[in-house]
Amino acid sequence: MIKQILEIQTLRQRWEAGESIFNFFLTQPSPWIAEQYAHLGFVSLTLDMQHSLIEDGDLLSLVQAIRAGGSLPAVRLKWNRPELIMKALDYDVPLLICPMIETAEEVAAFVRAAKYPPIGNRSFGPIRAGLRGGADYFDRANEQIVTFAMIETKAALDNLEAIAAVPGLDGLYIGPFDLTVSLGFPEQANFSDPNLMAIIDQVIAVAKKQQLFTGIFTVDPTDGKAMVAKGFNLVTCGTDGVLFNQIAKSWLADLKE
Repeated sequence: MIKQILEIQTLRQRWEAGESIFNFFLTQPSPWIAEQYAHLGFVSLTLDMQHSLIEDGDLLSLVQAIRAGGSLPAVRLKWNRPELIMKALDYDVPLLICPMIETAEEVAAFVRAAKYPPIGNRSFGPIRAGLRGGADYFDRANEQIVTFAMIETKAALDNLEAIAAVPGLDGLYIGPFDLTVSLGFPEQANFSDPNLMAIIDQVIAVAKKQQLFTGIFTVDPTDGKAMVAKGFNLVTCGTDGVLFNQIAKSWLADLKE
């Protein structure tokens, strides 16, 4: 079996065994930076195509750099569009996070684009995934691609049961910033807010009911560890921009002292 299949298979097995994986978001179109973060030991690194400086033309070199550093590449899509989904998969990105999902129909469209027939309508042409995947890539691709739907709006919460029940979906990923904005909460992504915690518990319960994986975005290590304690499978614990700003401010403050 090919290396990519083993990596995704191992990731699924670790999740099914109840393990949490630390993930990190990259927002800069620098292969060198991506490779350095991969060498730090993150199991997966997510290229944020939605809210970052990364453009379509940056994707291939960033995926190559992440692989070279030993991490698994993931992508947070810029939108739920089939050409974006299929291109990322063909570039050998086996884990996709789709933003702003609000209905079961939108999830079904996401899954269709990510799966080959007869499950979906992904066009066959895995230019790089096939190179890494080998002759049997087509036979194995549908069961190996990991698809996460982001839950980050009031509408998504209202339709949560229907979203989670869509065949072929692998996981629910909470976006707490957009979610708290959509719900009109006074603070964005405040993990000490019991109302947000109640929603998080609701999503976890629905995911367990449908045997889905769970993921969540955080920017604070304390919040990240708390989400591990709750049993999330994929815990994002920051972005390169957030980490850079925090360290730079701390260093500058020390220098001024």
